[in-house]
Amino acid sequence: MAVAASSERLFPTLTEAQIHRIAAHGRRRQTTKGEVLVEIGDTAPFFVVVRGAIQVLSPTAGAETVIVTHGPGQFTGEANMMTGRRSIARSRVSEDGEVIQLDRSALLALIQTDAELSAILMRAFILRRAELIAGGYGAVIIVGSAHSAGTLRVKEFLTRNGQPFRYIDLDRDREAQELLDEFHVSVDDIPVLICGATVLRNPTNQQIADRLGFNEAIDRTHVRDLVIVGAGPAGLAAAVYGASEGLDVLVLEAGSAGGQAGTSSRIENYLGFPTGISGMDLTARAYAQALKFGAEVMVAKGAVRLDCRSPLYGVGIGEDATLARKSSSSAATGTGRPVG
Repeated sequence: MAVAASSERLFPTLTEAQIHRIAAHGRRRQTTKGEVLVEIGDTAPFFVVVRGAIQVLSPTAGAETVIVTHGPGQFTGEANMMTGRRSIARSRVSEDGEVIQLDRSALLALIQTDAELSAILMRAFILRRAELIAGGYGAVIIVGSAHSAGTLRVKEFLTRNGQPFRYIDLDRDREAQELLDEFHVSVDDIPVLICGATVLRNPTNQQIADRLGFNEAIDRTHVRDLVIVGAGPAGLAAAVYGASEGLDVLVLEAGSAGGQAGTSSRIENYLGFPTGISGMDLTARAYAQALKFGAEVMVAKGAVRLDCRSPLYGVGIGEDATLARKSSSSAATGTGRPVG
């Protein structure tokens, strides 16, 4: 990420007028050198640096790697600002100064009402997450084998959900056996997911989502205007249209956002892409667009039943969990997909 740090698209410097507009949505506060603003695992606020500097750090093997340093006019955050997922890096003040701080709800309101800032922030957030994935930052390690179907499943689930991870191949990497010995797991347990001090042996996608907090920011007791079952292209399109019209939208997906279409290497019959587009690129754009308008997407949580008792209809996502919606009609279904 250090090489890419010179990119204005990744780390733009805001104008005074843009900073002034952001300040109207948040609060100014002083910062002191050494102060930790965001710890790994936190739900991170959004910061604009007015004076001073903030370092974004990745702790590895007892040491810290500086991912980037934000100076005056620059801002913190990446795609987790949109999804509400836990921070995978630490943010610490490296020079005394001042920042403008926004919580996630205020940031989303800003993005939904200021087209210029929306374009700048959304582009930076998406590109930064891509760089974090490419660099394998974060505390997630997969120990597995290319000959293991479970390993391929776990890698695909994390990749399609935009989760950075480091992969250690039992068949090639010398450190694999050391890790297995350190965490007291055997070859029969693979794939093994190591998240800090926690070890998951051949975990299900739902166990991974729960451990990494993919759905933590979603309030399951909140009554929705619209619940969409299936986060394929049709489901995500319905989420964009509903949320952009001011509806409170929740999308349920048993796997990963994008559904089966996200696995297509090339889709050539989708409106607006005459030369074709990969399924992952198409669904990633649709997912980001849905989040931009305020829709929420719950992954690894499929609908198992409908509760059609008036005045609230419910969508069951487990034995004891039911999500409620206001309308008297059944929940929308959005599992349709283009042919790739």
